[in-house]
Amino acid sequence: MALIAELENIRQQTDANRERLEELCASLNEAQLTWRPGPSSWCIAEVLLHLERTTHVFLPVIDNAIESARRNGLLSDGPFRLGWMGRFYVWYVEPPPLIRLPAPKIIRPLFEGFALDALPRFLQSQELMKQRLDHANGIDIDRTRITSPLASIIKMSLFALFSVGAAHERRHIWQVSNLRAQLPSRPSP
Repeated sequence: MALIAELENIRQQTDANRERLEELCASLNEAQLTWRPGPSSWCIAEVLLHLERTTHVFLPVIDNAIESARRNGLLSDGPFRLGWMGRFYVWYVEPPPLIRLPAPKIIRPLFEGFALDALPRFLQSQELMKQRLDHANGIDIDRTRITSPLASIIKMSLFALFSVGAAHERRHIWQVSNLRAQLPSRPSP
């Protein structure tokens, strides 16, 4: 069964984000992936690990929402529209960031292992998210609501969450692009 238009659009955004990150990280070595422009800045590998952690934190929430929607018969093939709060959340995370807040502790990157593993780890998490797009096909993604695991006061539709996820990736692609542009010709080990 083909994805509904709104989910297909998010899948296309996700694929475009993957392609851009692969392009930005192509040929970078361990030292370049771990280079920081300042002591409180993230390196490229940490940005990728932040995206991976964010995905993994939201996967159980998405799974529960999809299961609940199916169980309760919240089914629809759309069309779907983002409400004003959904549009606000997408605007908030789109690059360049106009408002910057520190990442909640639960989604801060934990650097362990090799920096060269950061991109494949993120790409694997992105594939898991694309599976959720497939699983959400046919449910009413407007009426299916989630509560953010980052802040319980944040509630949104599943459609808004998927849209915010793609925009959040773009925000950090912008960050990786800026980091890549600042890389010294020979980063220190």
